[in-house]
Amino acid sequence: MTSLTAVGRTRARALRLGIYMGDLWHRREFAWFLAMGNLKARNASTVLGLFWWVLNPLLLGMVYYVVFNFIFSSGRDIAYLLSGMFVFHFSAQSMTGGANSILQNSKLLSNLRFPRLVLPIANLIESTVGFMASLLVLYAIAVPSGSVHSLRYLPLLLIVLPIHVLFNLGLSSFTARLSVPFRDINNITPYVTRLWLYLSPVIWPLAFVEGLSPTGQFMFQLNPLYWIIAAYRSAFFGVDFQMAAIGWSALSAAIIGTIGIGLFIKYENKIVRHL
Repeated sequence: MTSLTAVGRTRARALRLGIYMGDLWHRREFAWFLAMGNLKARNASTVLGLFWWVLNPLLLGMVYYVVFNFIFSSGRDIAYLLSGMFVFHFSAQSMTGGANSILQNSKLLSNLRFPRLVLPIANLIESTVGFMASLLVLYAIAVPSGSVHSLRYLPLLLIVLPIHVLFNLGLSSFTARLSVPFRDINNITPYVTRLWLYLSPVIWPLAFVEGLSPTGQFMFQLNPLYWIIAAYRSAFFGVDFQMAAIGWSALSAAIIGTIGIGLFIKYENKIVRHL
């Protein structure tokens, strides 16, 4: 009898999830227009407009390039630095934007009924558009400089990008879930992202980890962006392809995506109550 009850509950949950996803799909145009509206409004008062999405990580990458090449003489390649910086910026923007997507749309949440996951998705669409623009800038720098030695692995982007998007949606949904009961998350996030930057292979090469002890290597490789950035750099620069990078990236995205999206959907009915 207990097993039959458990099966019935599982089926009911699956049915509710199916209905929810169907409703979410019907709101896809709403998510797109909301993302594009936010993207234009965010940069409407600036001279460079949308280019600031690319310019922020570009300038930060240039700062690190000057520091490491001219002060510490490390011989870092600018395209190598920017590739990690753009990828990291995509995830960082998705994480911080997830929390803001709820707090900045409180009136919309109070007056309209729709799947609340639309808001983190709209934030992700906005970040993805900026990231795609940054990839064009990266190739405009990398190809003339000779950093791109082969386009053999370029189709790898068709695998890595969806994995990265799922990972970022999990991050965005998770911070969106936390943003209402824990309003201080916007104050904490900048410190978390700065620490995450230094623990990711953005300003240091993957070879740095190879010189560490097995325990040290394991600790660094627990960072999902370690594998995601490694996979991107295989696609960007034609370096040796590592199947492990794809496998661990996909596993990380599946775990973070499932946890983040699952928690958000489970508690989204309580969001308006706490706004």
